Amino acid sequence: MISYAEALEKILKESRSYASEEIELKEAFGRVLSEDIYADRDYPPFHRSAMDGFAILSRDYLPNQNYSYHRELSAGKSMDLEPEEKTIRIMTGAPVPEGFDVVIKIEDTVLSESNGQKIVTFSLKDVKPWQNIAKQGEDLKKGDLVLSKGVGLGTSEVSILASLGKNKLAVVKPPKVHIISTGNEVVPVYTSPLPYQIRDSNSYTVSSILSKYKIQPELVTHVPDSESEITNQIQQGLEADILILSGGVSMGSLDLVPAVLQKLGVELIFHKTAIKPGKPIWFGKRKNTIVFGMPGNPFSVQTCSRIFLEPFLRKSFGQNQIPTYKLPYSTTKQKKGLFTEFFPVRLETTDKTYLSPLTFNGSGDVRAGITSDGLAIFPSETSSIQKEDLVQFLPW
Repeated sequence: MISYAEALEKILKESRSYASEEIELKEAFGRVLSEDIYADRDYPPFHRSAMDGFAILSRDYLPNQNYSYHRELSAGKSMDLEPEEKTIRIMTGAPVPEGFDVVIKIEDTVLSESNGQKIVTFSLKDVKPWQNIAKQGEDLKKGDLVLSKGVGLGTSEVSILASLGKNKLAVVKPPKVHIISTGNEVVPVYTSPLPYQIRDSNSYTVSSILSKYKIQPELVTHVPDSESEITNQIQQGLEADILILSGGVSMGSLDLVPAVLQKLGVELIFHKTAIKPGKPIWFGKRKNTIVFGMPGNPFSVQTCSRIFLEPFLRKSFGQNQIPTYKLPYSTTKQKKGLFTEFFPVRLETTDKTYLSPLTFNGSGDVRAGITSDGLAIFPSETSSIQKEDLVQFLPW
């Protein structure tokens, strides 16, 4: 039996590089870039007014002096200065005409009229060059690297891609994934289970993890504890890039999955890990297909998906791993065994932000992850956690 760290290392070592595909920007949210993105021009592309106010030349400024003006410049337009023109009214986002280098915000002005002329007086003691102006190229210069391949595309990334005019872009093509739930006791979610049966939640758990990476499983199915039926489904599943099974990997007489995988030529990389929950996890490969054999209990599947499957996907997509944090624990906790334990916690903030444990009755507890913010890690070498101890936290 190997440690959690060893298991994760072996899984990440088997990461794959998946092909690219071109998509439109409107489909980009949640996808992963497979190309580097560069600025197509300076940003801002011109000296941009950051305020509604008046544009002037800093060396011409005198406090409490009357300046006449007759023109106004709004965003989306431009103008050249007229001879002897000392100021114009300008709106936020408008390009500052060449010859001006200060924008004085409207709150620092007094407006009046004299003999039909519009007059503005400034109340500031002094001004500095480029005050209230976003200078051309101060955010990005043309050719600057903006986003690197492997970046997950969220709201901010999609926004800047639109700003850069990237209507089409290359992203990682999702791998083909098959999901197989096993067990005589498992029935579909739409049926009424008998007292000794449970509904299939595991395939939905795995599918939800995959959906974070815009992966739509090609096949999701359930098979009873029948060697022939498991064999047929695994044979089909081995045509995918990733095959994910749940159940049938422990030590019972009907835990048939490891033997079937071996018979079908799947190379075992490891079976069983010193973690709780999730100890029986099976991991292997055949040619280009990666196989995860997860335990059957619901919270074991949630845990293994978070600590093993998701890191594998991120490494394969060229992404950084989700960062972990160390936060103080809100109470005390004891541990008898030598396994690394994962348990659900919630973030609660009083004088500081604490990890607070939730009611947890083990890997079969169907409510274990509800209202939790992630998993706390109880290391194998530690027998107790005291209040205020810093505990490693994995957000979902």
